[in-house]
Amino acid sequence: MRLKHGLAPDRTTILLSSGGFGVGSVDALIASLFTLQHSAQILAICGRNEDLKERLTKLTAGINPDATVIVKPVGYTHEMDELMAASDLVLGKPGGLTTSEALAKGLVFVIVNPIPGQEERNSDHLLEGAVAIRCNNLPILAYKLDRLLADPERFATMQANALGLARPNAAHDIVQKMIELS
Repeated sequence: MRLKHGLAPDRTTILLSSGGFGVGSVDALIASLFTLQHSAQILAICGRNEDLKERLTKLTAGINPDATVIVKPVGYTHEMDELMAASDLVLGKPGGLTTSEALAKGLVFVIVNPIPGQEERNSDHLLEGAVAIRCNNLPILAYKLDRLLADPERFATMQANALGLARPNAAHDIVQKMIELS
């Protein structure tokens, strides 16, 4: 999947999810990741926010392809399933759909500034299930990611935990249960 989307097969791939409309401090989030010590490529999903995609394209245009951290801005896409399959981590806010898709793909979640309510509850669920780390302080985001990536055993356990929490057949299971109860 990585080769299909022009990604290096040997780099940690981080899917930065900013929501369908690309809102939030994505520019600052990306800037904080440039201090990562581990080789990484970031798929910055901008959604329908063309201004954000243009800003990120300009911000990252001069980055050497051999740099430690490279960024690929992605606009609105129907290929999120493939982009998640090509990724190792998802970084962003744990909305319902993003959380469900990330778990189904076995992705480790890096939670940044969740919105009170559903995203906070999803954060609790992911943290309690040992599939996520949380960072509400952008200046230490790269440090936290580097610590996680420096521990392959912990990372692999978190990926396995994500698959264990996943419910990819939830809709089918609910319908089946309803049929059984009727």
